[in-house]
Amino acid sequence: MSPKFPFAIVVDGSLVLPLAMRRELDIRTLPLGVSFGAETYVADVNLSAEQFYEKIKDPKAKPTTSQPSIGDTRAVFEQAVKDGYKDMLALVIAPELSGTHSVVSTTAQQIIDANIIVVDTRSVASSIGLIATACARARRNGRSLEQTAELARKLAPKVHLLALIDTLEFLRRSGRISGAQAIFGSLLAVKPILDVGDGKVEAIERVRTRDRGMARLEELFESRTKPGTRIHAAILHANVPDRARVLGEWVQERYHCVEFWIDEAGAVLASHAGPGTVALGWYEEEHGAS
Repeated sequence: MSPKFPFAIVVDGSLVLPLAMRRELDIRTLPLGVSFGAETYVADVNLSAEQFYEKIKDPKAKPTTSQPSIGDTRAVFEQAVKDGYKDMLALVIAPELSGTHSVVSTTAQQIIDANIIVVDTRSVASSIGLIATACARARRNGRSLEQTAELARKLAPKVHLLALIDTLEFLRRSGRISGAQAIFGSLLAVKPILDVGDGKVEAIERVRTRDRGMARLEELFESRTKPGTRIHAAILHANVPDRARVLGEWVQERYHCVEFWIDEAGAVLASHAGPGTVALGWYEEEHGAS
């Protein structure tokens, strides 16, 4: 079989990127699991975002996520080989945030007659999505596997993400914060703003209301990137499309967005961040390829 491109792009399943764009750009995704007790699903395969949000209406529901298995990862790589690809670029979540990098690196070495370069994106979610689309454009424009991998490495520390968390409950359920912290935060109606980048997730602000949180997220964004700057931007949301749309309109009014899209966060990210989360990922045009 003659492949469509010189090399395949395989991306960590924690990315946020509209399915239509994945298909158009031929970006392959590693499967990630979401479990509710003994019930285990594969996100976007037999567990849609809508089904996930229905399940978490049960206050006893405690969704957990799992990295791809070596078997699942091997299956994705071997399918690419069957499709004619001998060269592949694998973009994965920062190892500080998941064990996926180790699984993918180990599996890549086991695929006979395939040259697989694994790149730590230092990021997650829509940030990985922005790196993936940049790599897909580079591939389309004739960049080699090695050149595209180098582009991904250069973009990794340049892509930023700010997230407003609407409820602390899911951070508690996933074990990211203690029950006492969640109860205290809920009593105060605290909504943290997280700064995600370079393999770290840091709470940089705590606000009391949703409106103040959205306003503060915009202020933080403007303090880092001057209005009018040419940017690549993406917004994710956890079951709050209207809130994401309003933020998107604000970004597009104040910045020159050479790339922009909005997508649902999905079951994997929402398992940790919870419904109501809104996040903005971006990098400045001069740091990458358009």
